[in-house]
Amino acid sequence: MSSNYQFKAKTIIGEGRTTQTAVDEIKNWLMEACLPQISEELTVLFLTSCKNDIAATQCTIKAYFRIKSDAPELFNDRDIDREDLTKAMKTIICSSIPVRTPNNTVIHFFKLTDTNYRNFDLVVSMKLACMVLDISQRSNPPDQLIVLMDMKGINLMHLTCVRMGAIKRFIEFIQDGMPIKIQMIHILNTNYIFHKVLDLIKIFIKNELMAVIKPHPPSMSMEEFHREWIPASCLPEEYGGMLSSVDKLNQKTIEQFRELKPFFEAEEKLRSQYKRNNSKKWF
Repeated sequence: MSSNYQFKAKTIIGEGRTTQTAVDEIKNWLMEACLPQISEELTVLFLTSCKNDIAATQCTIKAYFRIKSDAPELFNDRDIDREDLTKAMKTIICSSIPVRTPNNTVIHFFKLTDTNYRNFDLVVSMKLACMVLDISQRSNPPDQLIVLMDMKGINLMHLTCVRMGAIKRFIEFIQDGMPIKIQMIHILNTNYIFHKVLDLIKIFIKNELMAVIKPHPPSMSMEEFHREWIPASCLPEEYGGMLSSVDKLNQKTIEQFRELKPFFEAEEKLRSQYKRNNSKKWF
């Protein structure tokens, strides 16, 4: 697979974040395991996310291909100009915040803008959340990920949008197959809906992920949030931050998704090799 990344594996190796030996070991293992040959850049992302533990990297890569193959509704047809994705981007705000924390952690921001539950599609929203990761990792790879979600506007009727099968696969991916580790998940404006949702899905959540979920009540001041969790330099202006408005960030995300269209197509083509190879095992 040719690389569609804007960084070079050799740059990351030169920074001491991984080694060529580790990259070569994974390349050789991919051939032995009859898995698609991924680029050195994607290999670097897997290695750094697993702190260069070879066994953990191998498990993550296997999970990446297996989960994505089993969940085409979350990982295929990622053309932002598709009707369902276009509608979703008018319903939610999603963004890879352009300014990272001092320790090279990227922040993914999500917020509901259309509170009519009839216009909300949870599966498509989860697909967009996975697509945002490719924006973050396309250039200089972040070391970790912070998820920031604002629950304002989510009501009881949104529970009717829950699709347990898709949620299970989405959580499995972020826990086992995603080539980056989650540092923290901050949930703003939590209420009883948050706890209802958590009660529904916690059977899928491992202790490690549950430990990094941090709810914040509506009464919390943003000054306190800046001081204790995320600095104002990394937040949009609606949250007391120094960045553009959430609408401008969302528009930027749409532009980035369009730029990534060849990337998404190449990645899906790569995964089709895994599906073909895996189907042969049944004959």
